[in-house]
Amino acid sequence: MRQGSLPFRHAAALFTALLAAQHLRADDEPVANVAAVQRDPWRFQFKRQNTDRGTADESTRSTLRLEYFPAAHLSLLRLDVPLPDADTSYSGKPLDPHLGDIKLRVDLQAVEVVDLPLTAYAELTLPTADPASLGSGKYQIAPALRTRLPAGAYRIDDSKHALTLGGLVQQVVSFAGDESRKDINYTKLEASLTDGWGDGRFVKLTIKPVVDWEQDGKSGATAELEGGLRLAPAWEAALMGGGLLWGSGVPNTYRRRIQFTLAYRF
Repeated sequence: MRQGSLPFRHAAALFTALLAAQHLRADDEPVANVAAVQRDPWRFQFKRQNTDRGTADESTRSTLRLEYFPAAHLSLLRLDVPLPDADTSYSGKPLDPHLGDIKLRVDLQAVEVVDLPLTAYAELTLPTADPASLGSGKYQIAPALRTRLPAGAYRIDDSKHALTLGGLVQQVVSFAGDESRKDINYTKLEASLTDGWGDGRFVKLTIKPVVDWEQDGKSGATAELEGGLRLAPAWEAALMGGGLLWGSGVPNTYRRRIQFTLAYRF
């Protein structure tokens, strides 16, 4: 049996079991979308990323994402199936995709800690890439805490804008896999400011520092600016551009990136 097939089966079995066990709610959705989430708890996304000089896990690729937003106990279940291009350069080859490392994510519901809403979640990455060079070769676990806080509101003509601050801390470690591949141990931080208005329109600025403990605490960071809107009641689209602030060769960093996302709720 090929080495990647067993983790793929584990991923499918785990995700199916989680869906059968719980009903979810969208904890990380903008307030304007809560009603839509309750009506349409599923979301399918297609992402296309063109990435220049990224690390092994940050190359040019397409990604298929399936999310389920429940009503109790959990707030999100997510399955990511990355399809990195065989050509990992910025232009890539979108018609020559291969399977990457599949990711599973489970979010708990938010809890209040000293008046701060905190959501805990965990990601599991499986070394399913084929060929293996398009992935990390390692199983990875990544617990995280995130928060979202209202940061005020303002008006432009008849349009009311709501500002939201976001924060994230996540620890990513490898625990099994190909012994010949590099171990993974880094801390990822995020700070974001989102301006939302109208029916699903938003602009979001995110700063993403990373500290790599496998490189004695070497750090790097990227900045990303994203804008999106609702095309129809069930359709959403977004465009994001990002670039390197400092550091190189640090996990989760890249020189430049452009990303298009198309989402459908059902």
